[in-house]
Amino acid sequence: MNYFDRFISNVQFQRDKPWVSQLTAVSCLSLATKVKETHVPLLLDLQVEESRFIFEVKTSQRTDLLVLSTLKWRLKWRMYLVTPISFFNHIIRRLGWKTHFHWKFLCKCEHLLLSIIPDSRFVSYLPSILATATMLHVINEIEPFNPLEY
Repeated sequence: MNYFDRFISNVQFQRDKPWVSQLTAVSCLSLATKVKETHVPLLLDLQVEESRFIFEVKTSQRTDLLVLSTLKWRLKWRMYLVTPISFFNHIIRRLGWKTHFHWKFLCKCEHLLLSIIPDSRFVSYLPSILATATMLHVINEIEPFNPLEY
């Protein structure tokens, strides 16, 4: 999602050609799996079966290169993104939570965070701010408290 959002914010899209955004989405998903996974799925496995468009490997590879050049892939750290979820475990460790409760808490935080992703207003906030706000909101839902205490 993040690669796709960053790419389309830097490139003028042809809105009259729906296959362009689908090809870009497939390419971004392919790149994300290459960054995160040790066993990368085949390109065909990343494409939606119900789609009218099925892209060839060569086409996707060219799009991969376009996305990488747009995202300035030479700076490798730009490909591994820091997201609000990156901060959850760190904050939980700082709170000293080591029980099964923290797994439920993490699930609620991730669910809330995923529900706000479609709202573009949240893109302007730092991932650490979104993580902290999300966690404080979930803590307050579970047990109303004084947020400044945490």
